[in-house]
Amino acid sequence: MPLRAVVFDYGKVLCQPQPPAVREALATRLGAPREAFEAAYARFRPEYDRGTLDDVAYWQAVAQACGRTLDAKTAQWLADVDARGWSYPNLPLVNWAGQVRQAGFQTAILSNMQRSLRQRLAELCPWLPEVDAAVFSSDIGFVKPEPEIYCQVVELLAVAPQEALFIDDVEANVAGARQVGLSALRFTDVPTLRQALTAFPELPPIL
Repeated sequence: MPLRAVVFDYGKVLCQPQPPAVREALATRLGAPREAFEAAYARFRPEYDRGTLDDVAYWQAVAQACGRTLDAKTAQWLADVDARGWSYPNLPLVNWAGQVRQAGFQTAILSNMQRSLRQRLAELCPWLPEVDAAVFSSDIGFVKPEPEIYCQVVELLAVAPQEALFIDDVEANVAGARQVGLSALRFTDVPTLRQALTAFPELPPIL
């Protein structure tokens, strides 16, 4: 089937990774060693992204795992700093997403994203490219690499899975997309993606 759509992950694809200073500020405010903080941050993230934990519940769970207690005000501060840390554009991919759409392909965002960032995305990220569809985990209760989330985005685009290319930085999410039938590439850096995209000559090149 011909390629009709390109689906982009948000974190570490359309946006840059959180700056190290942000992670350090979060760990410091929590009063936790950096290694323990990172482990707890990742441990509870799937349920935060799914929407079953709100900001306060997530950050209190992280704090408890680090042997700390946390009041609601501090939890909200952590949530705000965390959200802002995911708002720096990865301009080569942002610009390319626009070029792909201008070339006549449909585009979409498919992201594991907590509700508080999801609700502030337009405010924090005015640079986001215009897309034809967007699916966020906290809106639908499924997270990558669960198959339902990929099915949702191709349904919104009204394309077959085999007509879509998905780009994500996490190998498990790439594998999940392939299991549903999408073509998928793992993003590590722009030169590597540029080379991988030679398999899709119908798409415009990344400049």
